Amino acid sequence: MRIVFKDLKKGIIKLIPENMDDLWHLYHIIEKGDLVRALTFRTAEQKGDKIRSKKAEKKPMVLTIRVEDVEFHDFSDRLRIHGIIEEGPQDLGSHHTINLKVGDYKDVTIIKEKWKESHLSRIEEAVKRRGKNDILIVAMDDEEACIAVVRNSGIQVIAEIESGKSGKLYESKDVENEYFSRILNVIKALGEDVPILVVGPGFARDRFLSFGREKEPQLFRRAFSGSAGSAGINGVYEALKSGKVDRIVSDNRVITETKLVEKFIEELSRDGAVAYGKEEVMDAINRGAVSHLLILDTIARTEEGEKIISTARNMGSEFTIINSKIEAGKKLEGFGGIAALLRFKIDQ
Repeated sequence: MRIVFKDLKKGIIKLIPENMDDLWHLYHIIEKGDLVRALTFRTAEQKGDKIRSKKAEKKPMVLTIRVEDVEFHDFSDRLRIHGIIEEGPQDLGSHHTINLKVGDYKDVTIIKEKWKESHLSRIEEAVKRRGKNDILIVAMDDEEACIAVVRNSGIQVIAEIESGKSGKLYESKDVENEYFSRILNVIKALGEDVPILVVGPGFARDRFLSFGREKEPQLFRRAFSGSAGSAGINGVYEALKSGKVDRIVSDNRVITETKLVEKFIEELSRDGAVAYGKEEVMDAINRGAVSHLLILDTIARTEEGEKIISTARNMGSEFTIINSKIEAGKKLEGFGGIAALLRFKIDQ
């Protein structure tokens, strides 16, 4: 994400979203009642004709809408912002939807009465992570493979492929090569220049890596191998927790969030210095005991969540907003959606 203009006194930030993760951040930033201004398309007014033709051409125009709703479908390529037109060349007071698509690189102006700390931190993070790579994980054995891309916005499962193996051994080398070719074709079709991590039990992963490096050396120039106890989606999640993934893409948001939640759970199992639940965490914050606050995005978007984050920041605590749609977010939800790593243990 790139910031073009910022004037917080007037509540204005103008920015350019550059990838799907930026759209995901905007989904969590833009709220009902905000003003959003962008280049969009709308059917031009037809003078002297009260009813517009259904085939009338849509014209580009800059409109400002008062936001009523924001939609972002997991791993789609667009963010849809619905609202009422407040500024523009025509149709003031009418409903309109501004579509932001990956690859448009058009600027968007967001105007709020007051910018929340959580919103500003998201923008800072998106700017900081600009240009960072995602990572592709293939979790496989000689029977099945799961191909997934780990993005800042979550885990996108691209394909699940069965090898067609029968019996204890492959009937021929051709069966394995056909299995590997199908996996490779999916990776090629993605068209993404990202690191590839192949994990799984046994030796199928290493044979596939050799196959990929021979067939597509440029695509596999940043390919790595790692052990995992499972193939499939379970192998993907296992890879996320491994130090190997962390070394490959050390600042990927999903990996960061997963490791923080896992660290909390590990400390909790040891009866360590942690807290969870709103009341317990707020008590720890007020005592200056919180080192790192973990808060679910659905809570962070609320007025109460914003107060919790603001108080934590004022007390010198770091905080991370956890995506509710990833596995780590679902685990945190089981603890009330809010937890904390503490500087020291608090006696209850």
